[in-house]
Amino acid sequence: MYKMNPNYLIGNELMDSQHQFLFEMLEKAQSLLKDENILYKYDELEKILKGLYNYTKMHFDEEVNLMKSLDYPRLHLHIAAHKGFVDKLDSFKIDFEKISLGTQDQVISELIEYLIDWLQIHILDCDRKIVRFINGEKITAED
Repeated sequence: MYKMNPNYLIGNELMDSQHQFLFEMLEKAQSLLKDENILYKYDELEKILKGLYNYTKMHFDEEVNLMKSLDYPRLHLHIAAHKGFVDKLDSFKIDFEKISLGTQDQVISELIEYLIDWLQIHILDCDRKIVRFINGEKITAED
């Protein structure tokens, strides 16, 4: 299981607590994939996707508002990354609507893989740069 660990703490209490929810959704998806007692996983996967949509709305809005208040130089790149995440969720929703017993584990596996990539790239790099900027490090749009 891929779990939250101290490496993913970026040093901003609010953002760290919100990122924890993303790890919880990932853990639910991992558990769902491994659960052989649930024949048709549609309802559980729907809950995970709804949770991710709700999370992105709240978390991304708060991050953008924080970056705007800081006049963060990478704001436009961060917003584009957030849009890419939501677009990917939309893609999963389309796949989800066509899910069958034969395809459900593949869709869940792809979601898990995407979330892990997001955590490794976005949180460890992009979000950490925000905190470095808050702490006075010079960050440019090209960094």
